[in-house]
Amino acid sequence: MSWAFNATAEQTRRSLRINDWPWLDKVQVFFIVIAVLMGLFSLFFLCIGFTATGGTRETMYKDDSARCGGKFACVVAMIFDVLLIIAWLFIISIVSWMCIFYYFFNELCIDLPGYTDGDCIDLHVFWPLVSSFANSNLRMCGGDVQQFCALTSTAFSWYVIGWVGCVLIILGILLFFGIHASNYAHIGNANRYVELGNLRIVDHRDTGEDRGRKGGTGGKGVRLPEKYEIQSTQWSDSRANYSMRTSTSRQAEHMSDSISQFDYRRDKRPKPVY
Repeated sequence: MSWAFNATAEQTRRSLRINDWPWLDKVQVFFIVIAVLMGLFSLFFLCIGFTATGGTRETMYKDDSARCGGKFACVVAMIFDVLLIIAWLFIISIVSWMCIFYYFFNELCIDLPGYTDGDCIDLHVFWPLVSSFANSNLRMCGGDVQQFCALTSTAFSWYVIGWVGCVLIILGILLFFGIHASNYAHIGNANRYVELGNLRIVDHRDTGEDRGRKGGTGGKGVRLPEKYEIQSTQWSDSRANYSMRTSTSRQAEHMSDSISQFDYRRDKRPKPVY
């Protein structure tokens, strides 16, 4: 886009016969600033994605304060994603218009039979737009039209490449937005994933112990990692207490059903009901 702008500026300067544009260097700095900012945003987005992925997420976001900070970082990244998408949609709209203009200019140059003094391009229709600062009547012939067509071909090629680059940048920002949204959900559910992993490990361990009691071979169970030993013991105790309470309640229910089969009276012994 910087090279396309340089070609456009040079073409405009020669066509309108303007000697100097003092603000041209500032525009070049503007393109450099955009490139540096996009590089910094990309590194920022990558860092957030790395910290919220896989085992790194479980290590960094154990505490509630850490998870709150991670979710806040993801929200900030998504806000920047939306703002950058809006900015690049505006940029790609400008580049699209420039591609359309230079496509028509390129067609005018292709239709010229040669670059003699009799072969001219008349752009006098644009004179009211540039009459305040232009020193030309916008009619180019001979060498002037040759320079105009050469710069048109160069600028058109670079604008097309710039348009493709804008599309790739917008797709990349959309991809970052989806990644940050999913990372926001993953950070909020980090503890749940750990609990589900503990449940799965405890189930495998109980299944292995049952097989060991029945078959005697290959039933040693699954060895838990050290960080899950305490939690797995608590899960095993809770499961044992739950099974004990369940068996006790079933026995009490059975006894109540057996007693309810007798007819109780105040003055007589209970008689069975047939």
